[in-house]
Amino acid sequence: MMVREGQVLDDRYSITSLIGQGGMSYVYRATDTKMGREVAIKVLKEEYCEDKEFIRKFQNEAQAAAKLNHPNIVGVYDIIDNHKDKLHYIVMELVEGITLKSYIQRKGRMDSKEAIAIALQVVGGIEQAHKNGIVHRDIKPQNMIVSGDGTVKVADFGIARAATQQTVNTTVMGSVHYISPEQARSGQADERSDIYSFGCTLYEMLTGKVPYDGSTSVAVVFAHLENPVPKVSKLVPDVYPVLDIIVSKCMQKLPEKRYQHVDELSRDLQKAIKDPSGSFMKGRIPEDLGETRVLSQEELSDIKALQKSSEAGDSEVQDEHKFINDRTLMIYRMIVIACGICILIIILIIARNMISFFREAHAPLETSTAAVTEESVETSEVNITISALETHLQSIIGLSIEDAREALREYNINIVVEKEAYSDKYNEGLIISYPDGSYSVGDTIGVTVSKGEFTIVFYDKNDPATLDALHSMNIQDLKKELSDRDIEYNIVEAFSDTIPAGYIISTNKPDSSGLDPLEIYVSKGPDANMVTVPDLTGYSEADAVTTLSLLDLVPGDITYIPDAEKEEGKVIDQSVKGGTPAQKKSTVNLTVSSGPNGESSVKTAEVQNPTNGASSGDSSWYGSVNTVVPLGGASEPGASGTTLVSIRLRQDVNGEERYKTLQGARSYEVGTELQVVFPKIKGEAGVPVGTVEVVDAATDTVIASFVCNFAPAG
Repeated sequence: MMVREGQVLDDRYSITSLIGQGGMSYVYRATDTKMGREVAIKVLKEEYCEDKEFIRKFQNEAQAAAKLNHPNIVGVYDIIDNHKDKLHYIVMELVEGITLKSYIQRKGRMDSKEAIAIALQVVGGIEQAHKNGIVHRDIKPQNMIVSGDGTVKVADFGIARAATQQTVNTTVMGSVHYISPEQARSGQADERSDIYSFGCTLYEMLTGKVPYDGSTSVAVVFAHLENPVPKVSKLVPDVYPVLDIIVSKCMQKLPEKRYQHVDELSRDLQKAIKDPSGSFMKGRIPEDLGETRVLSQEELSDIKALQKSSEAGDSEVQDEHKFINDRTLMIYRMIVIACGICILIIILIIARNMISFFREAHAPLETSTAAVTEESVETSEVNITISALETHLQSIIGLSIEDAREALREYNINIVVEKEAYSDKYNEGLIISYPDGSYSVGDTIGVTVSKGEFTIVFYDKNDPATLDALHSMNIQDLKKELSDRDIEYNIVEAFSDTIPAGYIISTNKPDSSGLDPLEIYVSKGPDANMVTVPDLTGYSEADAVTTLSLLDLVPGDITYIPDAEKEEGKVIDQSVKGGTPAQKKSTVNLTVSSGPNGESSVKTAEVQNPTNGASSGDSSWYGSVNTVVPLGGASEPGASGTTLVSIRLRQDVNGEERYKTLQGARSYEVGTELQVVFPKIKGEAGVPVGTVEVVDAATDTVIASFVCNFAPAG
């Protein structure tokens, strides 16, 4: 069934536009929002979605095709069966280019070297499929895509088999110009059937014409079965002789006389590059390349059955040969008349060109040919209408303005920039698109030029060093870039001792792609209620106490221990390590040397002045906590960068949970230890217990928790 532009399939694939349609399906360009890439989606038409047996075969073959991995095969990413909406589709690699059929029509025909180069790519893809037990069954130039860089990819593995097994007539009528004799008779096919169809394709590449043609599909089928194998050299005398032999060997009526495996064909094509004469083929050329084979009675019966099912109707099919015989003489006469008309037209064209040679007026001549060669633009009188869909104008996509003007200089087409847009595919300054339509010599084309990448990359999740670039982003500059791209975002402010105010602490994803909302954590600078504990090691006891008091920190218990290395009275250790952030009024305990022969003792901190603690009439309950929480570890995944941490108190008051923030969200380096030191926590009156929770502020998940006992002040 058809889907709409803008529709999102299965909450993942956003349909961009319809690329085209075939006998069985519609093909759309889409965006895979999960993987962030452009894809092609082939949606089966509704009439095929009603046949459960067809769907089953289609699924099996498509799944087999999805396992193929080769540069000359269009990759299959996913196979979706949405029975609820009657949607069955394949998600494939999006190849920017045109079909080989269109390429042949554009070129007219290929020379031997180019044909070999393309043939080797096609054969490489087919060989990979055959090695995996997959026969294509519908090899034809319509199923091959030529990309902008010259790569050729074979498409529709799996679909061809499903169609063939569903109905022989569908396959016969759909690909009649490339069908092998055994497929026409019974619908059965093997690797050699693909080789026959490839031979038909190679013939068309070299001559610009299909090997067999006729007024009806049935007539073409008869030609595949009865007519001699056509020789390329009759239409193209300068073709490499070896290619004439290869085409004939591929198109033998009997499968056993063809190449038996694609790798044999590939080797001969490779040898043909060095030996165009085909001397290496001596002794392997079929003896009956030019013979006409008489059909058996069984084969004639099969063809008659095929004729009866043709759209032409029973009566028309049964009279097919009689009609051709009765009209043969008339056709000969028409050919003679047509030749005479062609000669007359050529004379008129020559006369017109001779007259135009002596005139400066320009008589426009329109052509809808997909590609225009230099030979077709011989004089300045010729104006060329170029299709915007499948022509050589497409080559300006991805070019700079200067390069595009040079590419179209011979057509005197002016390139102007009408607008700019962001693009993840094309670098800044390169052409993204231009309007559909026909353009003539002297026209002006308004193009859209890339402003650079649409997706903003904040950091490489696999490279922690790139976080430095994230932290150097100013929120005002980032806001402008996001607004220009219409990217939605939310800003969360948080304190940070390491990131200056107004700069980015972290984001919830490494870049701006995807559907999830973008969360940006912006630094408010250091918390005014926080100080950095100094390293007091080596200070005298008095200097250490004074320093703590000046920083609005509370000197706690002082423990004296003997120490042979440290001078008596010098600080050996402290409860909160130097360089650690701590709230003002936090308690810091000291360890002081009592000398090499000193004694061990503890001096308990003096009771605080009521002005610094709770007043004598204070009815509140207080508790404390002093511990360390590791923030990740070197062995843990993602143990790098920074993390936002907050600390809160949770208490149960009459069956209701109440929270109190002890420390707002602050940024810490992952892998460090967080000192959780709160000497006096004011809790709910009458509640003897609570839980201090260390929380990941970005996800609101508890990293660690500690039970804290509370008692009345005093």
